[in-house]
Amino acid sequence: MFAFALFLASCAGPAQLAETSPPSLPTTTTITTTVTTQTEVPPPLSTDPTTPLPHPTVATARSELAVYADPWSKVPSEVLPAATILGTPTVVRIIDPPSGGWAQVSLPGRPNGRTGWIRLGDVDLTVVSTTIRVDLSARQLEVWENGTLLVSTPVAVGSATSPTPTGVFFVTDAIDMTANPGAWGPFAFGLSARSDVITEFNGGDGIIGIHGTNRPSSIGEARSLGCVRLPNEMILELAKVIELGTTVEISA
Repeated sequence: MFAFALFLASCAGPAQLAETSPPSLPTTTTITTTVTTQTEVPPPLSTDPTTPLPHPTVATARSELAVYADPWSKVPSEVLPAATILGTPTVVRIIDPPSGGWAQVSLPGRPNGRTGWIRLGDVDLTVVSTTIRVDLSARQLEVWENGTLLVSTPVAVGSATSPTPTGVFFVTDAIDMTANPGAWGPFAFGLSARSDVITEFNGGDGIIGIHGTNRPSSIGEARSLGCVRLPNEMILELAKVIELGTTVEISA
């Protein structure tokens, strides 16, 4: 919990960080939601290179994860730790169906949109069927699963001077803060995205998040430092259906 406050490129300023309890949401907030209960996480998929894999697929590192520039490289270009700075198992999102024991993946961190290659034998594979879509102009977030809309809610997004980055990202962290909600509300998701403006926040790397808020009046506005803020009851609904590795599409 404390680590998340340190490393997330929060949407909160110093005054907000001092607040420890979010006020009640206004009764005029309009929220549309159709939520199903989260299904049981499927068992890991086979990493046999001859076995076709469904898509989209998420890879979870078994230990430190070697990343290569291409399948012909003998030396990794980088090595990801087994867990994130927030203590979550490291996941990467597979871009295309793997073949030959290799997979091209989207990677977290700077610059946004970077990719690499991993060996299938180094990871466990699962299918994550949910997708989060954030429309910055409409200031709206939706969660879809296999063509079905599960959640739709207004959100707050980055300001003109600290905008929310656009692109295709994925969920890297899920942090339950219901025991002590503060500026990030009762729950927060860290994303693979990084702020294009904030390169350091409280010692962290400007991680973009999707989270609740202690400023419900900001919902529907462009007032954050780049994160996507949800009404607190809605971030709790997302916590029921969103898994690590979930694709996050952010459009202008």
